[in-house]
Amino acid sequence: MEIVFHLFSSAYSLIFVVNLIFILAVLFSKKSPAKIFSWLLVLYFMPLFGFVLYLFFGIDWRKRSIVHRLTQSDRVTLADLEERTQEAIGAKPEARRMKALMTMASVTTRLPVCANNSVQVIHDPSEAFEAICSDMLGARHHIHLEFYIIQPDSTGSKFLSIVLKKADEQVKIRIIVDAVGSKRSFRCHFFDKIRAHPNVEIIAFQPIKFPLVNLKANYRNHRKMIVVDGALGYLGGMNIGDEYLGKTKRFGYWRDTMIRLEGQSAQNIQTVFFQDWHFVKREKLPRNKAYYPDLSQRVFGNQLVQMVTSSPHANWDTIAQLYFGSITAARETLYITTPYFIPDEALMRALKAAVLGGVEVVILVPGKADRRIQLSFLATAAYLEDALLAGIKVYQYDPERFIHAKVITVDGIFASIGSANVDQRSMNINFEMNALIYDRKIVKDINEAFFRDLENSSQLTREMVSAKSSGTLIAESLVRLLSPIL
Repeated sequence: MEIVFHLFSSAYSLIFVVNLIFILAVLFSKKSPAKIFSWLLVLYFMPLFGFVLYLFFGIDWRKRSIVHRLTQSDRVTLADLEERTQEAIGAKPEARRMKALMTMASVTTRLPVCANNSVQVIHDPSEAFEAICSDMLGARHHIHLEFYIIQPDSTGSKFLSIVLKKADEQVKIRIIVDAVGSKRSFRCHFFDKIRAHPNVEIIAFQPIKFPLVNLKANYRNHRKMIVVDGALGYLGGMNIGDEYLGKTKRFGYWRDTMIRLEGQSAQNIQTVFFQDWHFVKREKLPRNKAYYPDLSQRVFGNQLVQMVTSSPHANWDTIAQLYFGSITAARETLYITTPYFIPDEALMRALKAAVLGGVEVVILVPGKADRRIQLSFLATAAYLEDALLAGIKVYQYDPERFIHAKVITVDGIFASIGSANVDQRSMNINFEMNALIYDRKIVKDINEAFFRDLENSSQLTREMVSAKSSGTLIAESLVRLLSPIL
């Protein structure tokens, strides 16, 4: 009995010492005070597991060469970017008010704003999926695909059947799919058939062979994008699977937003894919005319489009800065659709300042969680209450449906559409990609869809918040304390 007590006492002492070391590491880290406080809570109340969680999710391994890649777009100089920005504004003078946002995005990503584009916003996932399949069937040279999730179901099977068909026609196909997001497909060997084809290369982003010792598990590729023959592209919030087409009983109708792009901006999507391919496979793809065809003599349209990417290895939290800049640029209206609303302190302060300054701020979120573990949903609810008290209008989508779109519009002249949620994971940790669109006609179409969504939503009121049970309010408050690390 004495031996057992001695062993238990030694183990407890070891855990106490290790936990103390991690507490000191958190205190001396350069994290924000909110994140420091959240990690201290975790380490204090979960001494046995807290330091393990911090080891995986708290340490910024990106500065320790774990996440490193060559950014091919660094070849673009700041002078080139400024020249492209001025040319874009000359083509569309009403975009001048957003020049600061354009410049910030260009400098942080080294991706220029492009003027020769045709943009189609697709608000229905089934329509988007059919358009994607049709464009893939029309490919002649290559198809590049990047998704967080490709499910092993009927939708995924149809998608991969097109991949095989085009591969049989000698079209080169490369696919990047996240190892965690698509874990079901990897476990059931769903990709084995296309993997065996000589014209198809599929690679897993950050595979986790040993979960208990893999320190890169926290960094996920959340991007959803497609490039066909270097001149046509898609991006947005939709993954590939039955649930995203509204074919499952659990979610019912699924509302998402994708954009189809033709022209110069598609080549910026191509550049991002090249970067990601090099990061995952350590292979540089050739930047020749087959992948970057000369589009200078072709007229696609006059929509201004700019790509914005963010990743944990970057020197700038570009998506966070994009969202902050969008909010502070608003003078009349700011409409936000997001599945998760977990802003940091700066973003929340900017939203409050906007509404206090007379801007109509409206936020649309789902009326139910998309995960069985509802931590993010509870955190969103806590922040929405704060937004409501500040005068922001908040709507919750029909709980018999689900809204997954990630869209922001400002003053009817600017829109952001992509994969990034308005949460701290998208802004600081994930690999994300959004398109910035500076065009009144396109933004009008997006806003019309937004108001149609509000017709299928209910407005959150202070009375509804007051009617919450004490247990719900306590749970939301506790989860909010952990929101900086969710």
